[in-house]
Amino acid sequence: MLSPRQQFEDNIRPADLLLRVYRLLENDEVYTQHDLINSLRGLLSARADEELMLIHNSIFIGLIRESAQITRSSLKKASLCNLLRQSVVTACTALETYLPSVLRENLPTVIAVRGRAFFPSDKDVQKTFEGMTFSLAETLRLINEEDAPQFIANKLLSYLSFKYLSGSKGIYTVATLLSIDDAWTQISQRLGQNVESIRKQIDDTVSRRNDIVHRADRSQKQPDGNLQEIGYAWSKQSVDTIENVCFALDELVEARIRELRAMLPASATTSTN
Repeated sequence: MLSPRQQFEDNIRPADLLLRVYRLLENDEVYTQHDLINSLRGLLSARADEELMLIHNSIFIGLIRESAQITRSSLKKASLCNLLRQSVVTACTALETYLPSVLRENLPTVIAVRGRAFFPSDKDVQKTFEGMTFSLAETLRLINEEDAPQFIANKLLSYLSFKYLSGSKGIYTVATLLSIDDAWTQISQRLGQNVESIRKQIDDTVSRRNDIVHRADRSQKQPDGNLQEIGYAWSKQSVDTIENVCFALDELVEARIRELRAMLPASATTSTN
């Protein structure tokens, strides 16, 4: 079974690929008449009346044949920018898949070791679970049951599935539940970047994803306004930030869970793996 990190790497990879495809297809002009087209027409045994389109930039030269059924307008910047938008959507999906996955994998261990102390004193995290209740039957089940940590973890995860772990708040909630103190400071130290800058980039990216998915990239403040501009630099920074933050968080989780497992009796270690 794939680990949460491996799943994240699989899910973030298409976002990176979309950025690379954009860079390959980025062009200032689509040529239908060019010396290179004339040279390649014979090499390709293309008919004299077959339309060929040439694009080129600093890293790529491409000739597109008529049978590809790609229109000239689809290669213009306005159309290619949709690749950037999709990279943002994909990166956010990878983040929001990773967070519950890493929690599901490790929360039982945290509960088993820390007992009642596992639940954070942080008011923001506590507020996330306002309204969550245990029935009498569920409470009785927890008395002297070996699977109590797993049962409690599943209960919390089930409740969180209705809460939507996302953005900087979701990252902080997951890290805090896994008993990582001052998570954002530790993440920023690992990345060598300012805390507020990282958090803002994450939240701006998630907000932009919502604009893309729900309003075809119109601003929430102006849902009937013009399409928002998007560029390669911002998109790459957004994808890279999500990727790097998740890797940093995964390193913190791995180190913390290793510490906690060292505190478990040998018999309990097997049951939480």
